[in-house]
Amino acid sequence: MMKFFKLIFAVSLVGVLLSSCSSTKFVPEGQYLLDKVDFVTETDAVSNSDLKVYLRQEPNFKVFGLYKLYLSFYNMSGRDTSKWRNRQLRSIGEPPVIYEPYLTRRSEEEIQKFVQSKGFCNAEVKAWTEFKKKKVKVTYYIKENEPYRLRNITYNFESDPEIDSIYAMSDKKSSLLKSGMLFDIDQLDEERKRIDKLLKRRGYFYFNKDYLAYTADSTLGTHQVDVTLTLKPYLKSMPDGTTQEEHHKRYTINDVNVTVLKDSRATFQPNLRYDTLLYKPNLNIISEGKPRFRPKIIDEELRIYPHLPYSSFFVERTYAKLNALGAVRSTNIEFVPFSDTTNKLNCNVLISPSKAQSFSLDLEGTNSWGDLGFAITGGYTHKNIFRGSESLNLKGRYAQEAYSGISNFLDKHTKDIGGEMSINFPRFLFPFTTRQFRQRVSASTEFKLSYNYQTRPNTYEKNSSTVGIRYIWNLRRFYRYTFDIMDLNYVNINTHPDFDSLYSAPKYSVLRNSYSDHFIFSSGFSIVYDNNASQRRRDKTYYKLAIESAGNLLHAISLLSDREKNEEGYYEYVGIPYSQYLKGEAHFAQSKYIDRKNALVYHLGCGLAYPYGNAKIVPFERRFFGGGANGVRGWSVRTLGPGRYSSENRDDFVAQSGDVMLTANLEHRTKLFWKIEMAAFVDAGNVWTVESYKSQPQGAFTFDNFYREIALAYGAGLRFDFTFFLLRFDLGVKAYDPSRNSSDCWRFEGLNWSDDFAIHFAIGYPF
Repeated sequence: MMKFFKLIFAVSLVGVLLSSCSSTKFVPEGQYLLDKVDFVTETDAVSNSDLKVYLRQEPNFKVFGLYKLYLSFYNMSGRDTSKWRNRQLRSIGEPPVIYEPYLTRRSEEEIQKFVQSKGFCNAEVKAWTEFKKKKVKVTYYIKENEPYRLRNITYNFESDPEIDSIYAMSDKKSSLLKSGMLFDIDQLDEERKRIDKLLKRRGYFYFNKDYLAYTADSTLGTHQVDVTLTLKPYLKSMPDGTTQEEHHKRYTINDVNVTVLKDSRATFQPNLRYDTLLYKPNLNIISEGKPRFRPKIIDEELRIYPHLPYSSFFVERTYAKLNALGAVRSTNIEFVPFSDTTNKLNCNVLISPSKAQSFSLDLEGTNSWGDLGFAITGGYTHKNIFRGSESLNLKGRYAQEAYSGISNFLDKHTKDIGGEMSINFPRFLFPFTTRQFRQRVSASTEFKLSYNYQTRPNTYEKNSSTVGIRYIWNLRRFYRYTFDIMDLNYVNINTHPDFDSLYSAPKYSVLRNSYSDHFIFSSGFSIVYDNNASQRRRDKTYYKLAIESAGNLLHAISLLSDREKNEEGYYEYVGIPYSQYLKGEAHFAQSKYIDRKNALVYHLGCGLAYPYGNAKIVPFERRFFGGGANGVRGWSVRTLGPGRYSSENRDDFVAQSGDVMLTANLEHRTKLFWKIEMAAFVDAGNVWTVESYKSQPQGAFTFDNFYREIALAYGAGLRFDFTFFLLRFDLGVKAYDPSRNSSDCWRFEGLNWSDDFAIHFAIGYPF
C-alpha cells in the first residue's frame, strides 16, 4: 500500500515539474496558451463563481487549483500518435487551451449581459490581456456603476376578479420583490413563477407564467424603477380562426383512472383490453388481470380526488406518495379535458411496478478494527410481499479480520456473524386509526429483528439480539424523520480469562460494566436533511439531529413495583441489569461547488451521551470513539482519546471510548481521470468522558482544557467512483497528538510510520 501512495506522489511530482517547464510544448508558433483568467469587480454584488459560468474559454484544469495535472500528462506524450504510450497519455490528459480573441470578446458580451440583468444596467466589461512568452493571462474588469433599484411594486390583476381575489387573500410577505432591492431580472422571473405556482394550486390547470408581464418605469432619473406586474387574459381559439379574450378557468377533477401495469417490463398498450374495477364512484382501477396492488392501498396513496378542484400541490403529493412505495418503479400523471364545454379534467395515473424480488451477494474489504479483512453479505428483498408494497428484507453477513497483523489472519482473527429481518409497511400502523388520520400522518412502519455474534481472540464472545419498531416520515423533499418507538437490545458477553486478568484491577470496575450482560431498552427520534441526490443544486447539504433515551420505562416499573437492587446496586429486568442514559448527536456537512471537477467539503459533528439512574457508564456499543475512516484519519479506529488518555496497550479499545464527541473535517475533492478522484483533507476532533474514571485518566471533558485536547491530522486519498459504489483509500498523518507530552504533541518532525500514519480503506465518502 505504501508503494502505491509513493507511486502516485511520484507521478504527481513529475506532473508538477512538466507543468512548469513544458506547458507550451504543443502550442503552435504564433499562438498562445490561455494560462489564467481573473475577474476584477468594484463590488461584491456578483461572485467570481457566477461570472465563470459565462466564460466562453477557460484555462486548463488545475488539480486543487494548484497545477495543471491533465495538461502535464498530455505534454508527457510524444508527437508520434501511432505509439500506444502516447495515445494513452493523451487520452488521460487534456490538450492545451489555445487563446482565441473571438471567444474573449464573446465572454465580455455574456458577462456584461449577466451583470446588467442583476440591476447594474450601465455596467461595463473590458478584457485586458497580458502576453508573456507563449502564455496569455486574461483579466476581465467589471465596472458595475450605480445600480437600479426597485421603488414601487404594483400587481394589476383587476381584469380577472377571481384571480385578483385569490392574490388579495394570499400571503403578501411571501413576495420576492421588496422596495429597495436591486432590479434583478432573475428575481423578477422568480416572482412570476411564484404566482404561477399559487394559481396552479388553486385550480388553474392551463395557467403559466407567460400570462404575467412586467412593465418597468425607469424615467425617474434617480436610478429607481417602478414595476407593474400585469395579468394577461386567456386567448380562446374560435372556429373561424380568430381568438377571443376570456377569464382564466378553474378546473375540477371528474374521473380518476389508475392503470397498474403487469410487471416492470410492461408498457401501456392503448389497443390492449384491460380489466376495469370501479372501486369507488369516479375512481377506476385498470389492470391486465389481477392488480399488482390491493385497490385499498392505491386509494390511500392518492391525493387527487374526484369532484374536487385541481391542485398542483396534490399532484406533487400523489407523485411523492406513489413513488415512495418500494414496489413502484415510476408514476406518470396526466390530465385530459372531460369536454370542451365544461371545466372538468379526467386524471389518468399510470403506475409501473418495480421488480418485486431481488437477491444480492456482496464481497467487500473491511478495516473496522484497524486491520484488513473481508466480509460476505447476502440479501433477499421482496418489495410487495402482501400486495401493498410491503418490503421484506432478509440479510446475512459473515466478516473476518486480522487481529494483530495480516500475517496472523488465518490463526488469529476477529469474527462477525449476523442476520437481520425487517419488514416495512408503507403506512402508519396503529390501533383504532382512521383512513384520514393515516393519510394525514403519512408515515411508514418498520419492524426489525436481528442477531449478531462477535468474537475477538483472547477478549470476548458477544451475542446481541435486537427487536425494534419505528415510524419513518418523508413529509418534504430531502427530509427524513424517524421515530424509534422501541429498540430492545439484549447483549450477552462471555469474556476470556486474558481479558478478565487485564481488566481485573479495581480501577476498571466501571468499564467492566459495559462488558457484562445487559439490556438496552431505548426510544429515539432523528431528523435528516440530505439533498445530495438533487441534480439542480450544485452545493450539497446534509445534516442530522438525533436523540435517544434508554431505560426510563424499565426504571419507572422498578420503582413502582418496589424491586430491590442487586449486590452491585443495580435494578434488574428478568435477572439482567438494564442501561439508563440520554444520548444526543448532531452532524452537518456541506459540499461547496468550485467548478465541474473541484469541490470543497466540510463536516462538523458533536455528541453527548450521559448515564444516570440505573447506570454509571453508557454501554460500550452506544459510546463514541475517535479515529477511523470517518473521523480523525491520522488515527486508526478506536485508538484516539478520550482526552489526553494514553494507552500503551494496542488492544485497549475498551478504554478508548467516550461520552462526548467533537469532530471537524475539511476536504478538497478533485476529479482526475477515468473514474479516479483525489482528495486532500484536514481533520480535527476527539472524544471525552463525562466523568473522571480511574480507568481513563485525563479523559474527562472540561471547558478549561478541552480545546488543548483536540487532535489534528492531515492527509490525502484516492477514490474510485464506480457509480453504484465508491472505493476509498485515505492516508492520514498525525499533526497534533494530545496523548503525548506537551513538548512532543506536534508531530511535524521525527514521524514514525507505525505510530503517526494510518491507512484507511472504506466504501463511500466519509461525509
